[in-house]
Amino acid sequence: MPPKSSSPSGLPAHHASSAASDLLTPKQAARLLNLSVSWLAKRRLEGNGPLYSKLLGAVRYDEATLRQWMKSQQRISTSGP
Repeated sequence: MPPKSSSPSGLPAHHASSAASDLLTPKQAARLLNLSVSWLAKRRLEGNGPLYSKLLGAVRYDEATLRQWMKSQQRISTSGP
């Protein structure tokens, strides 16, 4: 029997629908962004981090939205926006 492959969310590929596999927990999102879970929590509180959803109280990040947010944070210089 071949080994089960995993989706980007860490779920077995056969259990993850395409929409659900794009949703990441804060831990998975932090790993993708190379940031800490607490950094993400602080940004949620301040309202100045990546967009997220709350599903029945659980915080989830859309992987495509995180990648888009990362691109929007690119800068040429340390001065100015």
